[in-house]
Amino acid sequence: MLKKISISILLILLVIVGLLFTNRFSHLKNFALWGVHTIHDYKTHPTRLVESGDNPQPWQFDSNYNKKEIPKEFMSIIDSNDTHAFLVIQNGKLLYEKYWDGYDTARLSGSFSAAKSIISLLIGIALDEGKIKSLEEPVANHIPHFQTNGLEKVRIKDLLTMSSGTNYNEADKSYFSMNAYGYYGDDEEYMVGMMERKEDPGIYWQYRSGDTQVLGLVVEKVFNQSISQLVSDRFLKPMGAEADALWLLDGTQKHEKAFCCFNAISRDYARFGQLVLNKGKWGDKQIVSEQYIAAATAPAAYLKDRYENNNPVDFYGYQYWIVNHSGVTAVAQNGLFGQYVYIIPEKNAVVVRLGESKVIKPIHHHQPENYTYIDAALSILQ
Repeated sequence: MLKKISISILLILLVIVGLLFTNRFSHLKNFALWGVHTIHDYKTHPTRLVESGDNPQPWQFDSNYNKKEIPKEFMSIIDSNDTHAFLVIQNGKLLYEKYWDGYDTARLSGSFSAAKSIISLLIGIALDEGKIKSLEEPVANHIPHFQTNGLEKVRIKDLLTMSSGTNYNEADKSYFSMNAYGYYGDDEEYMVGMMERKEDPGIYWQYRSGDTQVLGLVVEKVFNQSISQLVSDRFLKPMGAEADALWLLDGTQKHEKAFCCFNAISRDYARFGQLVLNKGKWGDKQIVSEQYIAAATAPAAYLKDRYENNNPVDFYGYQYWIVNHSGVTAVAQNGLFGQYVYIIPEKNAVVVRLGESKVIKPIHHHQPENYTYIDAALSILQ
């Protein structure tokens, strides 16, 4: 009798293990292995190397480097928000730099959704090189899943502006959400295959990490290269990055998690901001066209913000955020737990903040800490 019970238990366990290794449940297995998401996930998740190359271009130091202090009213908030790095670059030179909690110039930190802006830049290059005919092009031209299920009308532009109209629900934090599968699953294509039409695209803005993951699959297909290789060749090497980076992969290491998960040092994050500040140019090389940069960093005002009375969207472009505060307009890369790269054209400046702050109720779609970081930077900008 006991032997029969033991065999039954063993069979049940084998079934459970088998289910965990199928696409539908693989994210639960990986969650058990990798744990709760943090900015240090490059230590436990599968990754792909993003090489920096052999010709680093260290930032020049401004003559006033670290000579001016951020006022206490801002620094107290920066300290209490568990900030790890705060950098200010002006006129292409490092003006201010401070680290906390054992972080320094050599330590990698995860981007979370700040990586979405990098994917946007790759789409810009694909457009510049004719690998994508137009941003009006249907996604279905590249991704078979979008040829059916009512997704045929979704354009590349709709993905860029978070207006795909799909059923991807960023607010769903359940264990069986597309969010959970996207971050912990074995195959990003399987997660994309869950996306269905919910409403007409190109009308309402709604933040969806799934939109960026689809863009990542488009990028992989039109270049026939991995995102990591592309970022190395198109950005890190020509911009003289100071350290190799890492990009997190799905469980079977097929695809980069395009919607998040670039990992770099603080000074190299700043290079992506400087590239945008330079209107897509680095030195003598036009990496992304000025035309695309202008479009990507302008608000998609033709969209409706259903969260705020259907007002025109004034806070989001092509995977870039726009923050209007204290008389300046800052274009931002924005990631969970406060990973920010701000581009402030009025001051010819770039600001980087990395850390582990808590998510609280936003003000006009922005975490309130954004306003403190911008004010802190303005207080020392010349």
